Amino acid sequence: MGKAIYNARVYIDRGCFAEAVLTDEDRIVAVGSVRDILDAAPAGTERIDAQGKLLLPGFQDSHIHFYHTGLKDRNLDGSGVKSVEELIQRGRELLERQNKLPGELIFGTGLDQEEFAGNKDYPTRYDLDKISAVHPVIITRVCGHKLFCNSKALEMTGIAGAAPDIEGGETGRDGSGKPNGILGENAMALVKGIIPAPSPEELCREIGRAMDMAIQNGVTSAATFDVEDIDYDSVASAYQRLFRERENCPRIILQCGLNGDAKQLDEYIRRGLFTGMPLGDSGGPSATGQYLKIGPVKFFADGSLGSQTAWLRRPYHDKPGACGLAVLENGELRALVKKAAENRFQVVIHAIGDGAIDAVLSAYEQVTSPAAASSVPDGNPLRHGVVHCQITDSGLLERMKRNGILALVQPVFLCHDYRMIESRVGKELAATSYAWGAMEKMGIRNAYGTDSPVEDINPLLGIEWAVRRTGEGADLPPEGFYPGQRVDVYSAVDNYTAGTAWSNFDERYSGRIKPGYLADMVLLDRDIFTAPPEEIGKARVLFTMIGGKTAFTRIP
Repeated sequence: MGKAIYNARVYIDRGCFAEAVLTDEDRIVAVGSVRDILDAAPAGTERIDAQGKLLLPGFQDSHIHFYHTGLKDRNLDGSGVKSVEELIQRGRELLERQNKLPGELIFGTGLDQEEFAGNKDYPTRYDLDKISAVHPVIITRVCGHKLFCNSKALEMTGIAGAAPDIEGGETGRDGSGKPNGILGENAMALVKGIIPAPSPEELCREIGRAMDMAIQNGVTSAATFDVEDIDYDSVASAYQRLFRERENCPRIILQCGLNGDAKQLDEYIRRGLFTGMPLGDSGGPSATGQYLKIGPVKFFADGSLGSQTAWLRRPYHDKPGACGLAVLENGELRALVKKAAENRFQVVIHAIGDGAIDAVLSAYEQVTSPAAASSVPDGNPLRHGVVHCQITDSGLLERMKRNGILALVQPVFLCHDYRMIESRVGKELAATSYAWGAMEKMGIRNAYGTDSPVEDINPLLGIEWAVRRTGEGADLPPEGFYPGQRVDVYSAVDNYTAGTAWSNFDERYSGRIKPGYLADMVLLDRDIFTAPPEEIGKARVLFTMIGGKTAFTRIP
């Protein structure tokens, strides 16, 4: 049965709105005035009075981690702690609540030492030993590029007394040369082996929880990076099971991790995987309208700004002599990109520092060609992109434009990062970084996302930060952080809908409210195009529609 949504403010395109939408099955069949749509609605059509509220295309997150998003509130939560002592107290409280047996892991996420009041030193093994000496304790920094563990965790991995140096990694040591429990980038693998792999039931439960969170926040499609620490078969099977057993699921694009391992790419190729390949019976025989399909291969070129492992071309202002880490040697990076492209894989690479972005663009320039400004895909037909793309200058942006390289960015990152950007890279480079406004003017395609659980899964917070370059509780001037890099609401919404649809090769039928497009839509309680910008993040989702079905509603 189709639906007629009327008395709505239906966003069509920049400055263009309609009043009503008619759907049939999973598609939009008409958009127009209330009278035209109600007159055209067949008998039996469900009628939904939107009462003047704003109807948008469903939000599409370009880079997220569904499994870890679902798992977040079951772990030790490091977000918002103001000292190592507070972290220790939270760990003790979690241990008391969960009554874990000796030897069971205490795992945590979300720690950001930049939020500490006063001393901003990382916690060491000796600090985390105060949570427990008989349970291994591992907590990751909010960015996921550094972890902190206690002596029991080091003991269980056999490196309590000495640890090897790992290429592309950082191993912290105390005054006696012993590992101090602080591990960065590739060195994190030294202890990650003690984190138990989730069972199929756990995978489905946590991914399902994240799906519910996404749908309640108006997310109808997500490119999720779960095939990283978990093997491909387990993740693919979990999603296929969820699509069989759940009534409502967002559309899923599986980003397939490599962790710099060429053998892993060879295995994907051996299986016959390629970008756009449908997985199972999830929407018909073609990729059009698929609910579950293979997306790009995704790997890392560097670390994070907060952990000072992002790869910069010049030393950190607050860490002289250090330029961060290159996770992959240039030759390896280029070889992986070339092999993936030759085997029909889109590639998206985590690159935050300008050194990493430079290396990634050089690797992409092997498989792209300068694109005409009016026809970006011609130069980059596989739509390779840079994930995060934070520290940039005009030269890097010009290369992205010239070769049609996509930017998969997370504007909500700025809500924490503004505190440290200038101290890390200096004011000159800060002014040309997180450069969404410059990208917009140059015609570089953007696809917005959250990287949840790194940041909140709510797309409206990212839209507000893109528009204002500030947000609730931020210690910033009203005009925001380097206001020349702001975008308007139309651009921010488009980058969260049509922009991500384009990055997923879905732009012919997704990301807009138009006849023939998928009936994936979200109704908000206020018009974010006309409301004061500081209210954008406060808007609430009233209902979410996926494939013509109401997946979530607050409407009685």
